[in-house]
Amino acid sequence: MNKHFFGILALSSLVVAACTTSKQEDVLPNKRELIERVLDQSKAPEIIPAAFFHHFPDKFGPKAVEEHIAFFHETGNDILKVQYETLPPQWEIKTAKDFDKVTELSAQYFEPQLEVIEALAKQLKDSALIIPTVYSPLLILHQAAGDEVDEVIKKYPTAAEPAFEKLAKSIATYIRAARQRGADGFYVSSHGGNIEFFGQDSEVWTKYLRKWDKYISEVADSVAPLNILHICGGEYENLDAWADYPGTIINLPEFDVEKLRHAQEVFKRPILGGLDHHGVLINGSLEEVYAQVDKVLAEGPTNIILGANCTVPDSTASDRLHAIVDYVHNWRQAHK
Repeated sequence: MNKHFFGILALSSLVVAACTTSKQEDVLPNKRELIERVLDQSKAPEIIPAAFFHHFPDKFGPKAVEEHIAFFHETGNDILKVQYETLPPQWEIKTAKDFDKVTELSAQYFEPQLEVIEALAKQLKDSALIIPTVYSPLLILHQAAGDEVDEVIKKYPTAAEPAFEKLAKSIATYIRAARQRGADGFYVSSHGGNIEFFGQDSEVWTKYLRKWDKYISEVADSVAPLNILHICGGEYENLDAWADYPGTIINLPEFDVEKLRHAQEVFKRPILGGLDHHGVLINGSLEEVYAQVDKVLAEGPTNIILGANCTVPDSTASDRLHAIVDYVHNWRQAHK
């Protein structure tokens, strides 16, 4: 057991013993406790947690809070993930000099997002883990300047690095402010999923991008006891290269059972995932989904939170996800 497990133990002391009931009338522990049990990798938890995520029509304000809460209850999710919807200023970046336009953002810039976190924490913190999403500096730069900024980064990496640093420190400011407003930890998205453009072993990635990408996980790790490292989808030469990133739970762009099991051996942390967010989870019958869940839970990592490899489409029906969550909760009892 590492410091993350003891951190979540301390966090769980705040839990009110609110319980829900499964289809088989088994009393489920508080959802915080379900996650705590997964973090103890000395044994397989009797009840396997599950969680799926998608974006909501309303990004900020009371409606956004209502939509997050409704989705949490309607799906039976064991984690309340707060979506990241704050767009950065727009900067045109065509030359090396243009990177000077990037500015560091204050906590005030993120205030609408922080208000959503605070409201969710006030209403559900006793029974749910409040886990806001944060993006990588590279992904935020994409939002600010468009995907074509990759070409400029590749051409002028030295000029681009101060921009990465400013954005990384902006995200760090948001993380610290969100923690003060009630966040239990963070869903940290690494690099934006386009590492194949730069090349995982390229100087651009290893010298200029990686350290600021990793910095976000390090800041989250320094302020919160539970963080999910999400490595965004992309063509990777070796996912093991992320094993030195902090993160209590690992969410990979993989759903192959052998690769997930390998990841738990390498990262030595619980895995979130198992299902493809555009595969049978969305397009198959529930029986087909259950068959895939059976395979993942029977052959995959021992300490797993069943979910998808990324955010599911917004159109995914909540009652469908709830049926899957219930199936996962009851899986060990049904397969004794």
